[in-house]
Amino acid sequence: MTAAKLKFSVFLPTLKRPDLLRKNLEALELQTRLPDEVLISLRGDLDPEGVAVVDEFVARTTKLNIVKVMLTAPGIVVAENALLDAATGDVACLIDDDAIARPPWLANIARHYESNPKIGGVAGPPINIVDGKPEVKQAKYQNRVVFPGFILDQSTRHSKQVVPSQHFRGANMSLLISALRNQGGFESRLLGDCFRYELDACLGVSEQGYKLVFDPKAEVDHYEAPRILNTGRFDTAAIHNNAANETFVLLKHYGFLGRLLHLPFAILIGNFPCPGILWGVMGSLAGFSSKNRYLLGVTAVWPAIKGRFTGLKMYFSS
Repeated sequence: MTAAKLKFSVFLPTLKRPDLLRKNLEALELQTRLPDEVLISLRGDLDPEGVAVVDEFVARTTKLNIVKVMLTAPGIVVAENALLDAATGDVACLIDDDAIARPPWLANIARHYESNPKIGGVAGPPINIVDGKPEVKQAKYQNRVVFPGFILDQSTRHSKQVVPSQHFRGANMSLLISALRNQGGFESRLLGDCFRYELDACLGVSEQGYKLVFDPKAEVDHYEAPRILNTGRFDTAAIHNNAANETFVLLKHYGFLGRLLHLPFAILIGNFPCPGILWGVMGSLAGFSSKNRYLLGVTAVWPAIKGRFTGLKMYFSS
């Protein structure tokens, strides 16, 4: 069975990155399949330069159907939900403002949806650009959620072929708009930088019976830019919020057994942005020979554990 031709809406949240925003839009103009609309969330009070970039594209002859969505409140989930409310397409294609889509990006996403109505999500690798060169690495595993709470993320790596996936990264992912709306949009109760909002959205789409796939040909180049109006990626507050969000999302989607086992697993082992006791000890020991920024040690364990109990409270109060 072949699905009908669909409309694709690009969701482009931006804040105080005008030069990258311009490059992003220029890349979207060069797509071999143009998006049906490009929805851009903007803060006019904080980012007049970004508004000016978008106005410039709207004023000149552009191939893009650009829709400005003006915001007054901060946060990535606030932005994504505003874009979801404004969208008129069938598929939401999320891309960061510091991610530059390669020409066949949208075409490679669209072919999955239009050939199989069971597809609810498609993502590709956001390839990190390091010292001006793409950091191309091969994925050994799929993006998985390993019971009762280990998150395996190979998003920035190339798989050898199209593979099933359980979660994506917001820098380069797409989901059916109808499925997102059926689950109430993106989760608005998350803390801080809303870490794991993509995981929640993907699990929600899967629970509606749809399949998620990762296509290595749906590439974007990711020029990781500093975050605006947010905390550091790995300071105490961020670690606490990451742990709280992760626990809340997994408790929300797990059954009874998963809810029973998740917290002991998280406190003992955890994940790299919010390590448990064993992970923290191993991180500290490995830190003597490695300077990997993702290798958090024992100092991260206590804020992560406190975050787990915050996530538990979030779940029971939801």
